[in-house]
Amino acid sequence: MFKLPQYTELKANGIYRYRRRVPPKLQEIVGKARLYRNLGKTKADVLSNYSKAHTDVEAILSEATETLSLDIEANAQARAEYAKKSERDKVLFLVEQHYGKESAELLSSGIVDDNFYDALEGLSQELSGTISEQTEAIISSGKVPDAVITLANAIDAYYEYKTTGDVEIDKRLHNRLMANKRNLIKCWGAVKVEKTPIEQLTRRDANAYRDFLLQTTKPSSVSRNISTVNASINWNTREHALDTVSIFANMEIKNSAHTKDDRHPLTADEVIQVNGVMKDTTVWPLWVMMRDLGMRTAEVSGLLVGEISLQHKTLHIKGNAIRRIKNDGSTRTLPISDEMIELLQPYRQGKDDNEPLFDRYGHGKGSANASSAMRKHFKKVITDKKKTPYSARHTLKDALRNSGCDSELIDAIYGHAGKTVGSNYGSGYNTDIMRDALKKVWN
Repeated sequence: MFKLPQYTELKANGIYRYRRRVPPKLQEIVGKARLYRNLGKTKADVLSNYSKAHTDVEAILSEATETLSLDIEANAQARAEYAKKSERDKVLFLVEQHYGKESAELLSSGIVDDNFYDALEGLSQELSGTISEQTEAIISSGKVPDAVITLANAIDAYYEYKTTGDVEIDKRLHNRLMANKRNLIKCWGAVKVEKTPIEQLTRRDANAYRDFLLQTTKPSSVSRNISTVNASINWNTREHALDTVSIFANMEIKNSAHTKDDRHPLTADEVIQVNGVMKDTTVWPLWVMMRDLGMRTAEVSGLLVGEISLQHKTLHIKGNAIRRIKNDGSTRTLPISDEMIELLQPYRQGKDDNEPLFDRYGHGKGSANASSAMRKHFKKVITDKKKTPYSARHTLKDALRNSGCDSELIDAIYGHAGKTVGSNYGSGYNTDIMRDALKKVWN
């Protein structure tokens, strides 16, 4: 009598196959609860094919065991991520893992023929005991629940849409969005954030979150956080054609607007004092441009060599590989003085146009590093907490106003978005007009 080798079975259709159960701890890695290999129709086929089938399966289990031992933390994270999925997403995930992306898309679209239905029923039986009964039943039914857009997955989807590929920029966005998600869960509870459709959220929920944040956060920061969550909802509403309005739309937060008391300008004597402590430091040329041109720290630290024109005595501010610009109005060309040209020339020598002007600060974290270095020197002479190196922008703006400079010209110099429809037409002020205005205050 022919004795079947270990893990071998004879199916009802007369086909021999190798059937091996995957240990529960390895099933998530392998993606299946059992592994199969066809061995043929005859005993001779079994003897011929068994060795290769057994070797293949052993290799899969061995690799899975090694993966588990080397990356326990990563697997724990994968399990945690799976547990967070909705039943719909769990089913689609499992179908894609076993039958491929196209099958998951067909199921998502409700296109299930008899063969596909049989395959899903088989998958349900194969995964029985390793997934929840509810997930198992949905797979077996061949029909997934309608998609539910919750605030949690709306925030996640918005992050995926907004990622730029810039590690530092994406990290800041991710941290801000995830902090809001955590705070929303603290305020509302996980069910409302992770399970409830955004169409069922109310303005009362929004007010509760605003008041929750105001307990520990200043109004201007609350406003920024609310705007971020509102943008997430609005993007998902447009993307999925939802018939709803964001619960955070047009929300007013008392005292959230910036006022003239938020940051104070420097006096003439204080500028001289700051000059004294900044000179002969790595941030001196950056400080001079902030002081004389009202540039932002990121605009200065992120300059490229080719953005300085010695021929025209100008510098051009635009988005580049180092940093983005704040808004469309921030793209501008500014005049620079002979003193500034002399100061910047050593930083240009021996470099290509696409290289950073300031090696020390011309990278993703350069703006933060430059700001930190400036504050360290600044605090040696200025103790008023409402005065920072950024106050130089306010100082120059006051000086331009007091010299009689037109407000629209000031906006053009500062890179502020135009406040009127007319300001958006034409090419703007030329650098000669800007230079005449700046010369009045440079001295």
